Amino acid sequence: MERKNVTEKGLVTLCQQLIIRGAYTHQTALQQDLEKIVGRVSLATISRLLKQLGVTKIQNARGQRIYAIDGLQQPKVTPQHPLAEMVIDIVNSESFVLIHTAPGYGQAIARLIDCQHADDVLGVVAGNDNVWIAPKDCQSTTQLCHGLRAWLLVSSKK
Repeated sequence: MERKNVTEKGLVTLCQQLIIRGAYTHQTALQQDLEKIVGRVSLATISRLLKQLGVTKIQNARGQRIYAIDGLQQPKVTPQHPLAEMVIDIVNSESFVLIHTAPGYGQAIARLIDCQHADDVLGVVAGNDNVWIAPKDCQSTTQLCHGLRAWLLVSSKK
């Protein structure tokens, strides 16, 4: 399978998103998931991407050693960067929306959403690096996700 036309930056972003969403214990699992999206990716490329992203292995609650993005490699914060740049990804299930942020920005993004008094939001709960949003109507979860993505200028990352 030939690799689809994807930029280096796009490949780095995609790899980052997969690591944030998944629980990868080895490079071949990450390689397989990347190949489903972009086509052929060598293990050497995977290794380079992991190094570029500052990926480390941490132990999860199940005792597995999984890949994680090193907090020091997250977006750099300066007064010139808008708060929305601290949003890494926005995803949804049938019943809620989850926003992944740079470490320390979950509460700020949640407050920003709370201040908008959105009619379609029932509640917002923030952690250190994520924001959980309950919609008033579960039928509109996908629309809420797309609206938040557009509002925070986060491109679709799938």
